[in-house]
Amino acid sequence: MKKNFALLFIISLMIVFSGCFGSGRSAQAPDEPTVVSDDSLDVAHLVGNKPVTIAELVQFSASQQYSSLDSIYNRPPEGMTGNYYVQLSDGNEIVNLAENVTVLVQKENILAEGFKNGLIRIYGGPGCSAVQTSSEPVNDISWFPDSYVLAATSGNNPFVEVFNVKTCSRVLTADVNSTIDKFAVSPKGSWLAVIDKARRLWVGPPVGPFTQIHRFLREPLSLSFSDEEGILMAVDAIGEFAMWSPLKGVQIFRSKIEGGPFSSVKSDGPYLDMTTEAGDRFRWDVAQRVRSAYSESEKSFKLKNGVVSYISPRKRLSRKVFFKPVVIEVSKSPSAKAFRVNDIDGEMRYYSSVTGAPLEDLQDLADWQKVSVGNDYSFSERGRSFILAEPIAQREFQRLYCRFIPSKGYFLWWDKVARPDDYFRSRGMVPSRLGISKDSPLKWKPLEAGKIDIRDNN
Repeated sequence: MKKNFALLFIISLMIVFSGCFGSGRSAQAPDEPTVVSDDSLDVAHLVGNKPVTIAELVQFSASQQYSSLDSIYNRPPEGMTGNYYVQLSDGNEIVNLAENVTVLVQKENILAEGFKNGLIRIYGGPGCSAVQTSSEPVNDISWFPDSYVLAATSGNNPFVEVFNVKTCSRVLTADVNSTIDKFAVSPKGSWLAVIDKARRLWVGPPVGPFTQIHRFLREPLSLSFSDEEGILMAVDAIGEFAMWSPLKGVQIFRSKIEGGPFSSVKSDGPYLDMTTEAGDRFRWDVAQRVRSAYSESEKSFKLKNGVVSYISPRKRLSRKVFFKPVVIEVSKSPSAKAFRVNDIDGEMRYYSSVTGAPLEDLQDLADWQKVSVGNDYSFSERGRSFILAEPIAQREFQRLYCRFIPSKGYFLWWDKVARPDDYFRSRGMVPSRLGISKDSPLKWKPLEAGKIDIRDNN
């Protein structure tokens, strides 16, 4: 009998966490992208198939990772009522798109991901949705939006593989008889630039021949083409910045970016993201030759620890479930005219017993007296009414309460009540008020709201 009860309790927890308040996966995925995470994917079968767009990828991934916040109205099993609560915290929605990724290229509305297994998956491009390198893992990728030419290196190969992303096929390998350190393909695929381990810079058409046009005295950190076809750019470890004409094979500009020495430089269109050896970061405008503050939050797509994520400007209330009884206790101090609330999250908070407004800490007082709080989380003092949590819905004998705590978010839980009812005060919204006075205006916020993101342009 005890085993059966334990099994039922575990099942109840699973239902609450994944069905009511969890971020469960959908049973079916009718909009699943064509390219799936299959190590044995035959890219030849992708020829002629339109690749999935970034918007479609984000939409599909989000549907797998997030369930509707409207599920907060799904009441729990009887035995769970009052034994857990959920914290909703406001923040940007983060959608994980792929894992086991070694390199990421994202420009405008295209995305290319290089994987440990040698696969390169492409979203929003003009051709197919994947190509396969000759070895693994993928080390680096060079590609421009709307181009049918993609270049990559993989494994221990001493050459650059050049792909036609319209036919999903490798068309040639570029070799300069030396181990390749860095490379870049021009926007239309007319030029390929390569830096070898000896710090020699080679330039030529992808089919060759290649001509050496420079040799770096210090370690080169970045090699890239401008968005137009004709300018090649590079930066070394002390910030020496140079431009060449690949057609004429001559240097056309040279200057120094102050702030070095540098540990890494990444090209982002007309900008360079610079990181110094001391860990400082800034952005360099190539055209204006001025620096500005670097902001990681400006990046919508990020690669960290092998996981590619999309950080949406949409604000989303993320959930965290706490399996513990809901306890909120109140004390009053006549001398300070204050209430002390031992809150749902275990922290102490203080409020004026006159206005209900928040106060600073008052722990040193000696005249704290316990206050009786009603089953509906309200109480009165000297003719003034106070409330700790708002009832926002009821299903039969279970009522859903919400307590808002600034900087912490919204805390929701179900309680048993004596009389049955069935209502929603403002479905799809959560309430907040400044302080605990019943006279303080109540504001309602949508569960899901925010700026337009890439999915809205799909």
